[in-house]
Amino acid sequence: MKLLFGALRLFLALAILVSVVFLSGFLFGWQNIWPRIFGDPDLGPVAFESLAKGPRPNQALICPQGLCNDADLDRQSPVYKIDASRLHAELLSSLKNEERLVRVDGQDDPLNLRFVQTSKIMRFPDTIRVRLIPLDNNRSTLALYTQAQIGYKDFGANLERANRWLKRLEPFEE
Repeated sequence: MKLLFGALRLFLALAILVSVVFLSGFLFGWQNIWPRIFGDPDLGPVAFESLAKGPRPNQALICPQGLCNDADLDRQSPVYKIDASRLHAELLSSLKNEERLVRVDGQDDPLNLRFVQTSKIMRFPDTIRVRLIPLDNNRSTLALYTQAQIGYKDFGANLERANRWLKRLEPFEE
């Protein structure tokens, strides 16, 4: 009987905690609640050369051959028939209609960009890092790593985003 009351108390405490978090999210906005619980939604820059995806399936990695660990790749990056500065402009232009997307890098390095995009309902933040890579003959490619800050599974949202962003650049592919 004592064990049953202990389990009931634990269940009630967890139910109250979850209720407070959900009520706070709806009253004050999820975008204001998540940073208080999980910290800054901008997970910072990454070094693509030494990047190793973690065990959680809430991330996507797209790189040109030889830049990242090939075992971690979700897809290899295409090569574009435009230089890196034009790729930069085309990428930014293609992102103008992305909802809930904020650029968070210092904008001082045109080859390295970083964004935070939140999910529609719960406003879960994902950090997206992009490195534009100049190639010879006015060509370029990119590396893209998108990762959820919160949770374990993202039901393919990060890979879908990465593919959507690359699809917009298809007219410039070789």
